[in-house]
Amino acid sequence: MKNEIIITHVHLETPIVISENFVQLLILENPNEFYRMVMDLDSQFDGGDGLFVFSSNGQVVQAQKSGAMVSDLFHFDLNDKKIVNLLYKKLETVAFGDKVKNFNELTSKTTAFIEDLAYTVPFSVDYNELQPVDFLKLAGVKFAKAYDSLEEKLVCYINALIELKNCDFFVFVNLKSVLSDEKLIKIYEHCRLEQVGLFLIESGKRDKVLLDCEKAIIITEDLCEILENY
Repeated sequence: MKNEIIITHVHLETPIVISENFVQLLILENPNEFYRMVMDLDSQFDGGDGLFVFSSNGQVVQAQKSGAMVSDLFHFDLNDKKIVNLLYKKLETVAFGDKVKNFNELTSKTTAFIEDLAYTVPFSVDYNELQPVDFLKLAGVKFAKAYDSLEEKLVCYINALIELKNCDFFVFVNLKSVLSDEKLIKIYEHCRLEQVGLFLIESGKRDKVLLDCEKAIIITEDLCEILENY
């Protein structure tokens, strides 16, 4: 990632650091605090308000501009409207760039076909000049759903948003609850190679030893703060 992301919150003494060099965990043993913080982050990644402050190189940044968050690992979808629109924008750029000759040929043939059809009716018809996005929508272009595992789906999601949104970091909620250490390490390694940061928010009591690449801020039931692997 280009620069480390520093995240602060009024209820945290220790700043959260998102870096490609390690995986940052925030473990919340207090259910109410877990709910509040996840709701805050969810809101901020959707462009709303929250108590987290994101900064890079001393400048405040908007969470959704340089990162992405998955709060529900069972229902997130690459074919979310916002992500698909990013895909269309990317492909449209290519259509007006390297593939502009192909696009011009397609629009020329489409226009000729519509005009031929217009001559078959005894009245005037009008039509709009088609743009690349119109063809993409008509063809139902979207992300293929060929995932054999959550691990594979996550890698596809990460790759897509790195390519389409230039994401520097990803936030996942309760990822350690649904993936084995072996699969987590594969995700971690993939993100390290892609030079993006990971921030995991986990609920409940910590019941596993941290991996070597993980750092954790633990908020206990009575809201005390404990650091591990720092």
